[in-house]
Amino acid sequence: MRLGSWTLDEGEAAVEEASLGSIGPSSTSRHAATGADDPDEDQALEEDSGWEAWGATNHGGVVFPLFSPPPEWRVQTFGRQTLLPDRTYALRFHGAGGYMAHVYFTADDLASLQPGQVWADDRAMSAGDFGELVDDKC
Repeated sequence: MRLGSWTLDEGEAAVEEASLGSIGPSSTSRHAATGADDPDEDQALEEDSGWEAWGATNHGGVVFPLFSPPPEWRVQTFGRQTLLPDRTYALRFHGAGGYMAHVYFTADDLASLQPGQVWADDRAMSAGDFGELVDDKC
């Protein structure tokens, strides 16, 4: 699983990277690509927020706060571990049988949710509607 973000200024390249699974910086990959002495890089790392987890296996659903994956997952964090304004987030995950999915959202999108709603398919919906949406996909 991976949670990363980008700003409107970072634009289309970030969306393309999201599709390929390399959303947002990680302290290892970004510094390796740009060099640890790049001042713009240090600023980007401070402005981003996210994490990447390896070995994130479970049998059935798991619920956790966005910036607090289960402790048994191996997680590398980057940036501040909170939703930041003016950033688009992408949460990417893999499931059984090669299933892969992602969801895009902003802090405002999540703040607009009412109790019992989830964010999926670029909109708020009830848990029941979400179940119907993914019923034939999972």
